[in-house]
Amino acid sequence: MNASSRLFADLLERGDYLERFAAKELRALLPILEQAHEEVLGKIAATKGAETKAWLADMAADIERIYAAASEKLSGQLVLDLEPLASEEADWTKSALETVTGGLSVQAPAAATLWAGIKALPAAGGSTLGQLCAALGMNNATAVTEAIQLSMAEDETIDQMVWRLRGRVIRRASWRKGEDGRRRYVPGVYSGGVMTLSTPQAEALARTAAMHVGNQAREAVYAENADLVKGYQRVETLDTRTCLVCGVADGQIVKAGESRAMLPVHPGCRGVWLPVLKSWRELGIDADEIAPGTRASMDGQVSEYETWRDLLEKAGPARRVEILGPSRARLYAQGYPLDALVKDGRVVPLAELPKRGAA
Repeated sequence: MNASSRLFADLLERGDYLERFAAKELRALLPILEQAHEEVLGKIAATKGAETKAWLADMAADIERIYAAASEKLSGQLVLDLEPLASEEADWTKSALETVTGGLSVQAPAAATLWAGIKALPAAGGSTLGQLCAALGMNNATAVTEAIQLSMAEDETIDQMVWRLRGRVIRRASWRKGEDGRRRYVPGVYSGGVMTLSTPQAEALARTAAMHVGNQAREAVYAENADLVKGYQRVETLDTRTCLVCGVADGQIVKAGESRAMLPVHPGCRGVWLPVLKSWRELGIDADEIAPGTRASMDGQVSEYETWRDLLEKAGPARRVEILGPSRARLYAQGYPLDALVKDGRVVPLAELPKRGAA
């Protein structure tokens, strides 16, 4: 196994750790959103008299304020948890590089400098983490306000309006004391209301935040040790959650110094850049002076692994439909190239595909 392959295996294991971190972060974010939902529902329940346009205008302003405040709390919670993660991830990357290179000296950026750089960078889709939090709050405010407007148009009662927002309560959110005596938040389970949409949104935010900090901390270490790296290899998770744009890019190899996509590309993106390490001779080291057990690993080659394209090629018809959708799966089966399905970082609309033709 060469050094890049060994590092790839380490990154896969580290990815599992970041997934667990994201799950833990989600449990910290959900109570903030739940508190905002309950505040909105409380204001509606306290309504006296007919719901008028003036009432709706006041309520819309209150809803926007409530979710804007929730956005600020979400952002603060992320900063509290992610700043230590950045340093932890940089230290892990430094250790991993030293291990796979047989003990070469690896540098890591200062913690304060590292976090200052990460929090200013776009986390996904050109938006910073703070902007993603603000968007989540605004999305919730808009969805709730529109649901109230629809309820008024349908001449529903307050109880019916609350049901439209909250949905059917299967289990209310609560705080419970564990065996260790510490109180833990237990998310509620609701069905049918527009407020349930905040949970998958928060999940995407938590995962994006963890991946963003993990990726950028590693990138900072790679930049500090640019003399060890000659290129980068794009690696995506091999499952049906991987989008077409990221799947097509899986396995892409870029030389050091060349332009490459900043990861995560979109909310919930799980892609990483794997550094392609130089060989001993490319590093200017006489290979004969390196211990035999280490010498064989530093060959300057990319990591070999099954790509998303390999997965798609081996998949059966039903699996391809699950990954690509029925229309694109049919085109793929007819020989339509995958690269033609994606252009400029977006999925080409179906209406445009016949015009492009198969290559």
